[in-house]
Amino acid sequence: MLNIFSQYRGLSRPAYVLFFARIITSMGGFIWPLLTLILSRKMGFSASTIGWFSLAIGGLFLPATIIGGKLADKFNRKKLIIIFDLITVVFFILAGFVEPGSLMILFFTIASLFANMEYPAFEALIADVTKPIEREKVYSLSYLGHNLGFMFGASIGGLLFENYLNLAFIIDGLTTLLSTILIFLFIKNIKIHTELEDENEYEISTDTKTSSLDVLKERKSVLIQLIIFLFSSLIYDQWSFVLPLYMEDVFLEKGARYFGLISSFNGFVVIAFTPIITYLLRRLKELSKIIIGISLYSLSYLIIIDNDIYLIFFIMMFAFTIGEIVNMLGSAPFISRRVPASHRGRINSYRNIGYFIGGTGGRLVMGYLIDNFSYSIAFIVLVSLGVLTSIVVGLNYKLDKRLFPKLY
Repeated sequence: MLNIFSQYRGLSRPAYVLFFARIITSMGGFIWPLLTLILSRKMGFSASTIGWFSLAIGGLFLPATIIGGKLADKFNRKKLIIIFDLITVVFFILAGFVEPGSLMILFFTIASLFANMEYPAFEALIADVTKPIEREKVYSLSYLGHNLGFMFGASIGGLLFENYLNLAFIIDGLTTLLSTILIFLFIKNIKIHTELEDENEYEISTDTKTSSLDVLKERKSVLIQLIIFLFSSLIYDQWSFVLPLYMEDVFLEKGARYFGLISSFNGFVVIAFTPIITYLLRRLKELSKIIIGISLYSLSYLIIIDNDIYLIFFIMMFAFTIGEIVNMLGSAPFISRRVPASHRGRINSYRNIGYFIGGTGGRLVMGYLIDNFSYSIAFIVLVSLGVLTSIVVGLNYKLDKRLFPKLY
């Protein structure tokens, strides 16, 4: 047990600052999981309509993500995070002063747009302030912070949803502001590591004018993995789309409250098990973890097919969350160890694009399946896709080992 918790000792100060910033931000970050219920319960949209709406938002995010990635490689990443966060805060708070409707969704979309532009800079920042040898622990700690905050935030969101939805938006804005203040005050002199003794040679910066596509052509396993992230996101993201809709269908008016509790349980499992799994799987390679993770959280959907016992949903969420943790431990450091530091922002933006295409496209497909077939068919499709995706990752493992032998 001492080894499990002592693994987080001795990291750089910015790693701990980002940990606390993630906690605070995630305490207010319960609007995204509630978006499906806002559109269905508060605005009366069907599952298919919500899917199309999510696709439209994703279409807006794609160019924003690309721009955010290019800016992250060109300008000071800390300053970009602060600027984008402040814009996000303003629009989240504005959304809290209007009734559910088109204006609230507009403000929420703009806030999310700038939060999304910040993502490549934030991911690159984590890699900038950490040594390659400790990268997995830092990502694990950051992920732990996200879920520590989300565990409380999800329950709060579920309680506020019915009668105090506006307050939820305001809380989200204020927590984002507080985390931004932490980054502004305590993260100093951010520089990309280029001369560390333990520097991974695959991370050494190249000419910034070199196209990121040219970088990916030389690192084909990374390119393949970016496509895999798209499909893994499609499967994973349905916990915030199909699952709440299914729980409302099964539990009726209790669905939103039950979903909030299930979401909090997700955060609890992450907090309890992330340090343990990080320690136990510390010798396992990234792609092996991704295979295990995708398999676990896709197969978990089988547990709740045609089931109306509330306890079973906790069992499903436990299996899902363990898979989520293992997948994160593999996917988070995968790119940072295989691309030049000079191109981290742009490559991370491609990963974010894959997440959005997978997530929003998946909502469109799942919405169609739910409206025209059944929830059971939707779950079976997710499980089948998860198995196929895991097989492709296994094939990519061989290519990656050949391209990056010093990481094995």
